[in-house]
Amino acid sequence: MPRVQPGPRKGRQPTESDAPPGSWEGRARLWIAIDGHNALGSGKVKLLEAIAAHRSLSAAAKQLRMSYRLAWKHLKLIEERTGIAVVEPRRGGASGGGSALTPQGKALLEAYHGFRREMDEHVAAACRRHFGRWFPSS
Repeated sequence: MPRVQPGPRKGRQPTESDAPPGSWEGRARLWIAIDGHNALGSGKVKLLEAIAAHRSLSAAAKQLRMSYRLAWKHLKLIEERTGIAVVEPRRGGASGGGSALTPQGKALLEAYHGFRREMDEHVAAACRRHFGRWFPSS
């Protein structure tokens, strides 16, 4: 069981020695919901990033340790819920098949990353504002 540090006594200003040990940071889970249904979150973003890196749905699924069928299902959900074609499959041949993100898929990924960065900044600022008295500024 973790040891709880006692807080400052009533009527006394908190000191640095009253601060719980460790580095404090605010965190938030973030996803985009459309009509109440999850359309894009960290897992689906990781899938899109892996497809962009490997240019293959199969290789992306392997990297993420998920079945090809589940990866395909996630792609279909993204496309159905957003109305955006995010992946363009290419048929096999001498060099084999593959998948690539469409320009709209790349734009969707960039928009999510921008949204994520902005939200992380807001969460960090809110954490400092609300909990800063318990941890020293860095």
